[in-house]
Amino acid sequence: MDNSGIKILVVDDQPGNLRFLSKLLTAQGYQVYRAICGELALNVAIAHCPDLILLDIRMPEMSGYEVCRRLKATAETEQIPVIFLSVLDDINDKLQAFRVGGADYIAKPFQVEEVLARIDKQVCLQKLQQQLKEQNAQLQQSQSLLASILNSSLDGVVAYSAVRNSQGNIVDFQWLLVNPAAEKISGLLLNEIVGKNLLAEISQLRKNGLFDLYVSVVETGETVDQEFYYEHERDISAWLHIVAVKLNDGLAVTFRNVTDRKRAEIALRESEERFRAIFEQAAVGIAKTALSGQFMRVNPGFCQIVRYAESELLQQNWEAITQPDDMESDRKYVRLLLSGEIQTFSREKRLICKDGEVRWANVTVSAMRDAEGTPQYLICAIEDISERKQVQELLQASLETQTRYAQELTRSNAELEQFAYVASHDLQAPLNTIAGYAQLLEKRCHNQVDAQANKFIRNIVNSCGRMQALIDDLLEYSRVGSSHKPFELIDCNLVFEDACANLQLAIRKNQASVTRGNLPRVIGDGFQLLQLFQNLICNAIKYRSSWAPVVFFGAQRQGDNWVFSVQDNGIGIAEEYHRRIFQIFQRLHAQKEYSGTGIGLAICQRIVDRHGGCLWVESEPDRGSTFYFSVPVPK
Repeated sequence: MDNSGIKILVVDDQPGNLRFLSKLLTAQGYQVYRAICGELALNVAIAHCPDLILLDIRMPEMSGYEVCRRLKATAETEQIPVIFLSVLDDINDKLQAFRVGGADYIAKPFQVEEVLARIDKQVCLQKLQQQLKEQNAQLQQSQSLLASILNSSLDGVVAYSAVRNSQGNIVDFQWLLVNPAAEKISGLLLNEIVGKNLLAEISQLRKNGLFDLYVSVVETGETVDQEFYYEHERDISAWLHIVAVKLNDGLAVTFRNVTDRKRAEIALRESEERFRAIFEQAAVGIAKTALSGQFMRVNPGFCQIVRYAESELLQQNWEAITQPDDMESDRKYVRLLLSGEIQTFSREKRLICKDGEVRWANVTVSAMRDAEGTPQYLICAIEDISERKQVQELLQASLETQTRYAQELTRSNAELEQFAYVASHDLQAPLNTIAGYAQLLEKRCHNQVDAQANKFIRNIVNSCGRMQALIDDLLEYSRVGSSHKPFELIDCNLVFEDACANLQLAIRKNQASVTRGNLPRVIGDGFQLLQLFQNLICNAIKYRSSWAPVVFFGAQRQGDNWVFSVQDNGIGIAEEYHRRIFQIFQRLHAQKEYSGTGIGLAICQRIVDRHGGCLWVESEPDRGSTFYFSVPVPK
């Protein structure tokens, strides 16, 4: 298929997706435009009027749904089909996509065959719709011409007497009678033409053969009934249906202006030729059937789908090639169609091919009626959707597999959380016992053992302390996901003040400056938000440079989210570690340099996840760090 003249607009806020789709479609010969946001997409759509739009749903500032609404509300773009792109694969998301005017829906990650198949389908539908629109316009023109013929066709009547020379030969005719219709056709006035000679007024009749025709009628007495192209030197021309009969020594001529009918016939013939070309060359199957279902005419596209020759299909009916389980539903819809309760119907059904293979097809049926509204025959459009059905089945199987894996993963995570909680809790008692005895041993035997032994005892006490901190953090980590406390409206300014109060000792010890901007109210778990604020501020103070720590806590609205930032002037983090630091037990420094368990940021990550947001960092070594997290705006 030549796609060089087809324009496609790809809208996605992810540059990677834009590059992938642009490369894929360009390779197929399409002319591709790109937009990275909704506002730009609207401008490009109006400026270039693409044939198809691939539109991402989840975009900042303006969602794909809103972009589609605006496109459909604008006269220049309302007819452009829209295929939605999204990682959202819920049925409600798809229904929403179709409610706002979407033509199709492609789920991410992209499957190349599916993307191309859905685009090809929409392109083919656009071309077919354009062809049908042109055909309808041509048929309407033909109907208009036919109506004009019926409304304006009037018969002209004239009577002539022969004018003979001395030898008795007819040399001219004299007008005896001319009716108003003939006056209109000939362009001559009644009061000026009666009594005058025919050739004296219209000399070209001798050249075009009409005069000789009149002479033949008078001399032979044979009636003439034929069509004749009439031209007058006064730039009057018309097709006439002439009936000439002998009348005494002259003739009477009745003629009707059939110019409109002639033109209509030409237009209709051209229309039929165009319709025949569309019928024969259409990419989909088309069939004309009797009301009983017997095939009367089929195109090559239909023959290709069911693998019958045209002559073979014309000996069949729909029942012979329809899977038996689908027949009752077919009969039901046909009864509704013939009764006039519905004008057309479209349904998916299974067709039995000549070789026995069963293929899925989408069949659209309309009834053609006469002037009284009586059904005469059926027109059926047949689209082979077997490949789409296979893709749907594969997608369904994949969805079921993913759902099963997700359920197993949820169960596994729950078991791991329970294990972490139980293990950490059960480690508390023996660890406390070890720490207690080590501290007693340190107090009682301090002066009774050498320096090396005292060092060993101190290492035991310190290790128990670090182990206790690790267990406490692990318990806290396991509690985040299992919390069932309902969310409520939280003033983040008060949460910030509580966090600073809890960290007052560390702030004074490090001579830190911790300030904030105006923070919003959000829906969340107050205790977990306090943990989040406290951990991020504590890290900003802990990982300080040689300068006194300066920490600023701010927030800014971006679309449907509040984006919080915690900015410091600390030691910074190299880019290759930006993701690693949010993983549990991941540390970038030795215990002697900076104390900790490697769980704090993992706890922050789980808290932000539970609140429906994202957590990330922007930082460079020796340039400080800014941690960001988002929380949805309350609705």
